[in-house]
Amino acid sequence: MTDDQRNKKWQCRWATRQDQGELLALFESAFGQPMPDGLWQWKYAWQNKPGMLAHLEDNIIAYYGGIPRTFSLNGATIKAVQICDVMVAPRMRGILTRRGPFMHTADTFLREQAGIDKPFRFAFGFPSDRHARLGEKTGWYTRSGTFLETVWPAKHALPHLSVWVKTRPLDLHDSTTVDTLWQTMQSALPNCLTPQKDADFFNWRYHQHPSYAYTTYVVSGRWKKKPVGIFTLRDHGADRGMELMDLLGPPDKLSILLNTALRISKRTGRKQLFSWMTPAVLEWLPKPETAQEVSGVYVTPDYKQKIEAQRLRWWLMCGDTDFH
Repeated sequence: MTDDQRNKKWQCRWATRQDQGELLALFESAFGQPMPDGLWQWKYAWQNKPGMLAHLEDNIIAYYGGIPRTFSLNGATIKAVQICDVMVAPRMRGILTRRGPFMHTADTFLREQAGIDKPFRFAFGFPSDRHARLGEKTGWYTRSGTFLETVWPAKHALPHLSVWVKTRPLDLHDSTTVDTLWQTMQSALPNCLTPQKDADFFNWRYHQHPSYAYTTYVVSGRWKKKPVGIFTLRDHGADRGMELMDLLGPPDKLSILLNTALRISKRTGRKQLFSWMTPAVLEWLPKPETAQEVSGVYVTPDYKQKIEAQRLRWWLMCGDTDFH
């Protein structure tokens, strides 16, 4: 970067819908691959303040985005924002100083949006190692939990359970079933920060997703026909296997959902079922063949103090990321 470029005045402002084209171009230059415009709209088009950007003359040079999320904690509703698409133009990466454009987008976003008496009580995310170190150094966020990648071989499915339950794909008329299961699950998870998993969430996250195909299943008792729970799968093909995106239902019934997902994986010729989840989720499931850390869960520092003081736990899965 030249001295002339350093000396030019850059400014920050909130992104608007009109910035989409240039932000998509910034994404491609920053990450080396394009993002479909439909995916960008799915994340941001419904928001008034989707992210903070820095611009130099007419060019956007940095962006710090967020997706609103709602959490349940011991019966209370908490508004949060999930940080995503943090990026800076390659030519600007040499000025990662506190007063630089990239740092200022993050500072401004978090200062205005996250905290007590702000639109969101806390911000959280799953940053790369580089951004995690940067975030801790600057005080934006700090590590508060662990994401594990878990693997179950499909051959471990228990065939006898299929006698007691039946499975069918979820449809848009099942909203009452989803909402009832969500209410049951959240009330059974004391001291867990549980992201909202009602019918609106499942519709937005999986049915309306523009880039990936997901299938959500309802598992019910074969005779009483009472719903046991639902789960969502994404098929990655024979080489990689089936990904378990979400589980919804009473915690003590989640092992039934996992076994049903294993049976579907086996029936479709997939050798394994894998997922990302926090330890709080894994404790309710059969022991996986492998479980290794793939990411941390990071949160704004003032809320981490609350998490530690009250010994709260994160209840998160792959479907709670924006990139699975």
